[in-house]
Amino acid sequence: MAWTDVDLDSLRVACARYGGPIATIRDDRKMVLVSGGITQPLVKIYNSAGTQLAVFIWDKGRIEALGWTSAEDLMIVEQTGEVHMYSMFGVQLQRNFSMGSEVQREGILQCQLHGTGLVVLTKGLQLWAVSGLEDPRPHKLASPRLKEAPSCMAIMQPHHTLSGCLEVLLAVGTNIMTVDVDSAEQSGTGVGSIQQLCIAPNGQFVAAYTADGRLKVWTSDFTKALSEFATQSEKPPEQLEWCGTDSVVMCWQDILLMVGPYGDWIKHDLEGKTVLVSECDGVRLVSAEKHELLSRVPDSLVDVFKIGSTAPGALLFDARQLFEQQNARADEALRSIVGQLPQAVATCVDAAGAEMDSIRQAALMKAGCYGRAFCPVGSYPRKRILQICQSLRILNALRGSDVGMPLTLPQLEALTPSVLVSRLINGRRHLLALRIAEMLNMDTDKVLVHWACQKISASLQQGDEEVQEVVRGKLQRYRGIRYSLIASHAESVGRKRLATLLLEYETCAADQVPLLLSLGEMEGALTKAIDSGDTDLVYLAIFRMYRKGMPSKSFLETINAKPLAKRLFISYCHRREPELLEQLYLGMASWQGVGHMRLCAALRKANRIRKAAEAGSSSSQAGLISDNTEVVQLLVRASEQYSQTKEHVFQSKACAEFAKLRTVQAELEQEAGQSCFLGCSVIQTVQQCLRLGNARAAERVRHTFKLSDKRFGWVKVQTLATLKDWEALEALCKEKKNVLPIPVYIAAAKANGAPPQACAKLVARLPDASRKAEEYAALGMFQEAAETAATVKDSAMLSKIQGMVGTASPLGATVAQIRDRLTAVTR
Repeated sequence: MAWTDVDLDSLRVACARYGGPIATIRDDRKMVLVSGGITQPLVKIYNSAGTQLAVFIWDKGRIEALGWTSAEDLMIVEQTGEVHMYSMFGVQLQRNFSMGSEVQREGILQCQLHGTGLVVLTKGLQLWAVSGLEDPRPHKLASPRLKEAPSCMAIMQPHHTLSGCLEVLLAVGTNIMTVDVDSAEQSGTGVGSIQQLCIAPNGQFVAAYTADGRLKVWTSDFTKALSEFATQSEKPPEQLEWCGTDSVVMCWQDILLMVGPYGDWIKHDLEGKTVLVSECDGVRLVSAEKHELLSRVPDSLVDVFKIGSTAPGALLFDARQLFEQQNARADEALRSIVGQLPQAVATCVDAAGAEMDSIRQAALMKAGCYGRAFCPVGSYPRKRILQICQSLRILNALRGSDVGMPLTLPQLEALTPSVLVSRLINGRRHLLALRIAEMLNMDTDKVLVHWACQKISASLQQGDEEVQEVVRGKLQRYRGIRYSLIASHAESVGRKRLATLLLEYETCAADQVPLLLSLGEMEGALTKAIDSGDTDLVYLAIFRMYRKGMPSKSFLETINAKPLAKRLFISYCHRREPELLEQLYLGMASWQGVGHMRLCAALRKANRIRKAAEAGSSSSQAGLISDNTEVVQLLVRASEQYSQTKEHVFQSKACAEFAKLRTVQAELEQEAGQSCFLGCSVIQTVQQCLRLGNARAAERVRHTFKLSDKRFGWVKVQTLATLKDWEALEALCKEKKNVLPIPVYIAAAKANGAPPQACAKLVARLPDASRKAEEYAALGMFQEAAETAATVKDSAMLSKIQGMVGTASPLGATVAQIRDRLTAVTR
C-alpha cells in the first residue's frame, strides 16, 4: 500500500467492492490521541493501492455509518438521519437527503448500507429504508413489534429476493425475523443467540455467528441448515464475511479463520488490523501494509500447475514450452492429447484469465493458441480467445498502482465493461476508459464528453478561444460528439462565450437551438432553426425571442429579415393573436397586410350581421346600423392601407366600393323599414329594390355603381320574370329605351313558367318572322305559326308545322294547301 502512517486500529474504514476506493475517518467510538493543529476529524479517500485521492474536514454531526454506493460515491450517515454524499475526490454532491423527522427525533440504533440505499433501525425499534439513491425517498418498513433491540441485522437486496423488494433480517433472541414493506414474520426459529449475520454475494446463503462460538450456515429462506462449525472462541470475530460463495471468513485482531462448506478450515496469522471486503469470487484483505485477495484457486489453474498433473491442459502447456525450446518431444506431448485438444485449450485459456501474473498469462495464452491450431475446425471458438486477451489487457492495466483497481476476471464480468468505463470516467481516467471503449467497440461519446467537461472545469483561468481550440483539437476526429452537453456544462460554470463557440460544432439542431436560446443568442438560434428545416424549432426560437424581453423593434427587424420565420409567425398570429399580427404588419410597414386584416375583420363583422338577420334576432335597427357603420369604417381603413402600395390598387378600389355599397344598403333598409339589403351584391340590391317596387331606388343604385343600360335592363327583366309580372314585362318590352333584344324577354318568361298567352304577346314583337313562327310553334300555337310562315313564304317551316300537327287534322290540311300553293307559285 502506498499510504503511510495509517493506523487502521484507530480508524473507521469503508472499502468499496470491485477494487474501488477506500475511505477512512477517525473512530470517535475509541479513545484516540490527536496530535497537530486540527482537532476535527479528517475524511481521507484512497484508491485500492493506497494513493490518496482526497481529504476534507468532517465538520458535521456524529457519524453512524459510512460506505460506498455502487456508483462509487461515499455515503456518510449522521446519527440524526442526515445523509451526505461525496465523490471519490471529496466533492460534496447535490444529492444530500434526510431519513425524516421521525428518525431524527428517535435517533439511529443501527444502520446498514448497500450499493443502492440504506436501512436504519431507530431507537424506537422501527425500520426505515431508502431503496434508490437517484431519487431518495425514505419509507417505513412493516413494524417488527420488537420488545428488545435486535443483536444484529443484515440486508437482502431486492435483486436477491423473490418479491423483488428489499428485505431486512433481524436477529432477535434465538430467532431470525424477516421484515419488508408489507410484513414482518419469523424466518428462523430456535437458531440460537446470533451476534453477527452475513449474506452471501449471490443472496442464496446466510452465515451467522452465535453467542456460543458457532458458525452456522443456512439457505436464505432458512429452510435448510447447510453447515455448523464450532470456533471454540469466547470472543466474537470483529468481522464476518463471505469468501465468494465457497466459504466464510472470520477475522479477529490477529487471526483469520476460513471455514469451508464441509467443515474444513484454515487459519492465517495477521499482522495488525485487517479489513475484509466480500467479493463475488473471494474476499479482499486490506491492512496497513498490503492489499490482498483471498479466493479459491480455480480448477483450471490446478489442472495446469499442480505438481505431477497429467491433465490435458498441463500436457498442452508442457508441449508449448517444449516447442519454444525446439524440442522434438513437443510433438509427442501434443499427440498424446489429440483427442482432448479442445478441452486442453479451454483449460489453458481459462487458467490465463484466472492468473494474476502477466508472464504466466502470456505463457498460458500461447499454449492455448498453440493447441487451437491443431483442433478440428469449430471445436473451440476463436472468439473466446479474443475475449480473454481483451479482458487480460484491461485487467493488467487496472491492476497498476497508478490506477489502483485490482479486479479479477469474474469481478470484471460481474461488473460489466460499461460500468467499468463509467467508474474510470468518475475516477478521471479518461484515456484508459477511452482505450477500453475503443477496444471493445463501445460508445466513446460518454468518455469524451466527460473529459471535455472536466477540462473546462479545470481551465477556468484560460481564455474561451484557447479552451475551445484544445477541446476541438482532441475531439474533431470523433464523429457524433454531443457538443451540446459540453456547452451546457460550460454554461453551468459561467462560461457562456465558450458555450456559444462549442455549439458551432453541434450537428443536432434539436440540442443546439434550445441551448443557444438559453445563452441569449437569439438570432443565432433562429438561424440554426431555419437551417434545420424544423418548424417546431423555428417556432421555439420565435416565441423565446418575443416573450423573453427582446426589444420589439429588434424582434421585428430580425423576423422581417428571415422569410420563413416571418411566414410562420404571421401564420401563428393569424390563428391565435390577430392583435399582435396587426402590430407586426405596422412595424414592418406591410400596408397590404394591415389592409387584409381589416378587410377580414369587416367581413367577419358583416357575416355576424347577416346571421343575426337570418336568425330573426331581436337586435334593434339602431344596433344593426351601428354595427354596419363599424363594417364601413373597417372597409374604408382597409382601402386606405391598400392604397399605400402601387401593387394593390384593385384591392383599394374594391374595398372602397364595398364600403359605399354597405352605406347605400343601410339607407335603403332605413327607407324600407326591414332588413333585406345588407349582405347583398349590387345586382341583388337592384333586384331587391325592384321586388319592393322601389324603381327610383333601383335607378339610384344603378347610377351610384355605374351599371350599364344592358346590365340594368337584364336585371329588370330577370326580376320581373321572377315575380311573374307578365304585364310589366310586356310593358318594359314596349318601351322605346329598351336596349335588350326580344329573345331575352322570351327566354326569361319561359324560364319562369310564363303562360303561353303572355309569351305569345312577347313573341308577337319579334321582328324576324321565321323566328316568330318557330316561337309560335314551340308554344303550340300552330295556327299563328302557319300564318306567320305563310307571310314570309317559308315552305320549310310549313312542312315542319304540318309534321307537328299531322296531315289528317283540319289545320294540317290547311297548312298543306298553303304549302302547295306556295310551291306552285314558285314554279
